[in-house]
Amino acid sequence: MASPVTVRVFVVDELLPTPSPIVGVSVRVFDATGMTFITQNQTVLVGNDAIADFTLDGDVPAVEYQIRLSKLGVAFDGLLGDDSKSPQFIQVYYPVGSSPSGTNDFTVQGQTYHRPAATDPRLCRASGFFKRGDGQPYPWLDLMFVPAFKPTIVDGDGIIGSTVTGRTDENGYFEIDLYRTGIYHVTMEGLEDVPREVTVPDVSSVNLIDLLFPVVASVVFTPSSVNLAVGESLDVFPEVRGSDGRLLEGAAVSDVLYTMLDTAVAGVQAKTDRIVVQGLSAGTTEVNVDRVDKSIVLIPDTGITYTPFAITVS
Repeated sequence: MASPVTVRVFVVDELLPTPSPIVGVSVRVFDATGMTFITQNQTVLVGNDAIADFTLDGDVPAVEYQIRLSKLGVAFDGLLGDDSKSPQFIQVYYPVGSSPSGTNDFTVQGQTYHRPAATDPRLCRASGFFKRGDGQPYPWLDLMFVPAFKPTIVDGDGIIGSTVTGRTDENGYFEIDLYRTGIYHVTMEGLEDVPREVTVPDVSSVNLIDLLFPVVASVVFTPSSVNLAVGESLDVFPEVRGSDGRLLEGAAVSDVLYTMLDTAVAGVQAKTDRIVVQGLSAGTTEVNVDRVDKSIVLIPDTGITYTPFAITVS
C-alpha cells in the first residue's frame, strides 16, 4: 500500500573534482504522465548540499514521478547524462529500504553558465544563441535594434537614437550592449513582419532570447498563506517577474491567470495592481497561476515558478 515518505532532490553543478551545490533551483513534481502537477520547492543550502525536499507517496513497486528543474543561467539539458535532464523520472519506494540505493534521495547535475556582463554600469549586455529549425546553429542572422527613447543625457554624454545592427557568428551567437531600462524596437531576419519592442532590465547581463521573447517566469505571494472568515475579503499584491528579469507592473493581469483550486471555499478576482480573495465557505484551498499568452513555446516548459497561495476559511 502506498504511504507518504520524504523525498530529497540534491542539485549540483558540473565542476570537478568536487561538485558545488546549486541553490535556488525550482524543482516541480508531476505524476508519471507529466500532466498533473503535484507540488514544488526550491533548493536551499543544508550543510554543504543544495536540497529540495518533498513528501510523496512511495510503494513497492515504486511510484514513478516526473521532476522538472529550472534556474536562470543553469542548463538541465542531459549533456552530462540522464541525471542532468529536465524533465526526468524518479522512482519513490516505501518502505525506503526497498529502494536499490536504500534512500529516496536523487542527485541532479546542472551546467552553470556565466553570462558575459557589461563593464559600463549604465549598460546591460544581452547575449544568446540562435538555432535553425533543424537544431543547427543559425549563423549570420541579422538583427537590428532601434532605440525608442528620446535624446537623453547619461553622465554628460548625449544619447541620440540611432539604429544598431549586428549579426550572429558561425555558432549562432550574438551579444550587444544596450542601455538599462531603455526601450528598443527589434527586427530580426526571418521575422521582419513581427517587430518586437523590448525593455532592457536594470541588470548587467541578460539572456537575449528572454529579452526578445519574454514570458512570465515567477510569481511571489506575500504573505504565502492567510486565514479568512466567511465573507471576508483581502487584497494581495503579488510580485511578478518576467524571464527577462523585469519586475512587471502590478499583478500583471494581462500576463497571469489567477485561479482558485476550490471555488466553493474562496473566490479570487484579479485587479490591475492586486488580486482580491474572498472567503465563501469553511475549508482550505489555494490560488494557482498560469500564463495567459502561450504563443511562445518553451521546451521544456517548466511553467511559472511559484508557491501556491494557501487560503484557510473558517
